[in-house]
Amino acid sequence: MAGRQSYSIVEYYAEHEGYRCGYCKKSNTNFSHGMWAHSLTVHDYQSLIDRGWRRSGCYCYKPMMNQTCCPQYTIKCEALDFKISKSQKKILKRMTKFLKNELTKDNVRGTDEDQQDNIDISNEEALNYSKHLKRAQKDESQINILSVDDKVDERLSVNLVKTETQKNPTSVSNSSQAQLTTANSKNSLHVRNEIVNVVPCKKAKLLRIERKKNKLLAQGKSQSEIESIMRDKKQQNCIRTVEELFEEVYTGLKKLELRLVRTAPMSSEYRKTSKESYELYKKYQNTIHGVPPEKLTEQHYMRFLVKSPLQQWIPDNGPSHGYGSFHEQYWLDNELVAVGVIDILPSCISSVYFFYDPTYSQLSLGTFSSLREIYLTRQLNKVASNLEYYYMGYYIHSCQKMRYKARMQPSKLLCPETYVWCNIEPCLAKLNNEKYCRLNDEINAIDENGVVDINEVLILYKNIAMPYEKYKTLRKTCHTTQEERREVEEYAKFIGMPCARRMLLYRYSRE
Repeated sequence: MAGRQSYSIVEYYAEHEGYRCGYCKKSNTNFSHGMWAHSLTVHDYQSLIDRGWRRSGCYCYKPMMNQTCCPQYTIKCEALDFKISKSQKKILKRMTKFLKNELTKDNVRGTDEDQQDNIDISNEEALNYSKHLKRAQKDESQINILSVDDKVDERLSVNLVKTETQKNPTSVSNSSQAQLTTANSKNSLHVRNEIVNVVPCKKAKLLRIERKKNKLLAQGKSQSEIESIMRDKKQQNCIRTVEELFEEVYTGLKKLELRLVRTAPMSSEYRKTSKESYELYKKYQNTIHGVPPEKLTEQHYMRFLVKSPLQQWIPDNGPSHGYGSFHEQYWLDNELVAVGVIDILPSCISSVYFFYDPTYSQLSLGTFSSLREIYLTRQLNKVASNLEYYYMGYYIHSCQKMRYKARMQPSKLLCPETYVWCNIEPCLAKLNNEKYCRLNDEINAIDENGVVDINEVLILYKNIAMPYEKYKTLRKTCHTTQEERREVEEYAKFIGMPCARRMLLYRYSRE
């Protein structure tokens, strides 16, 4: 199809009937706006998630925040300034112990605080996806850009390399690329044995301290010298970076590999492992979420976690693997044990989903993966300085299983009215009182990108890309109804005018 790879093409769904909530389980109290993405540039999707949208496969949805029963606030962590907590350190240490064959029953058990539950993509969104799939597939066969109206040709001919240069003017040095390559090469870990089922008589931490003190005594150190050494060691532990903590993880003996494989377009690396990935997904869904095996079809899995509308983009001054949709695979002794589904975008890594082998639940792999993805964001920042954030999807204050996201500090929530990012601490205080609220304290602030000029909205009609102003003259009288005009205005308001001026809204011909 001529030129399609340069454009974002979407269909907007104006109906907003209530459906079952996957969080509070009420039958018809969940409301969202829906949109099918036939294709999306990574820049456009970055803009969409910065306005509260999120994708499940090719279906994009935006919660109707002031109507839905469980408002979902977009949350991001400022990865470059990430401060790891004590409980998060324990998770990395637990993995280190496992890989060194030092994990015991006393420290094998996780806590409620370190368990990640991937419920952003709920079964209810899956129903919406299925409802629109048939229509989207039918329309896809008809979508073809044969020509572009002169008025919008310049707008659509976006030089993405120029765009990235504007956002990220610093050139990437060879040494930075080497740093990233070196960091990625350390993803091979080695461990031979299973967990040792030995119960110590004391807490593991106390035992380690005792062993350390005895060792120092044997070296002839005095009591005051030992106390000084232990004090310095404690201070060192407090200020260790994420990178340093992962370095320790990488000192194990068992082989653990992390492989980043592209899924859109589907790479040969993914194709080789697609069966293992699907089987792992089935095991996770059946064991953790109780989904019957007959509902876990490979087609369903592919639609949600493999197929993506994001177009591959590999600029000269970005990550070597480029931007787009990926699976980060966790291989332990050549066995696939976990998969992180992520989108790598111009400003962030966006976590889409995570699933793992329940056999390894004691390792808190969900939170471990979040820490790993923050680490990856920090590594990619070395070659793409605009890539600074880790997006964790939605935060729902009333949902206990979401609380782990608020502990990824420092984090910000997106104001649902002005679309500015607000520090999470004052936001949480507000959400303690009201489940929906405006987070931006600036009384006079408005959503400037939500002020719609409908004539500027881009339309794809009869295979021609054109502004709405021309579209309405082609459709004439009865065909361009007030209802359709309201629908296009609503679409432009919710995606924002910058996107509405460059994304193509597909309108099918009724003639």
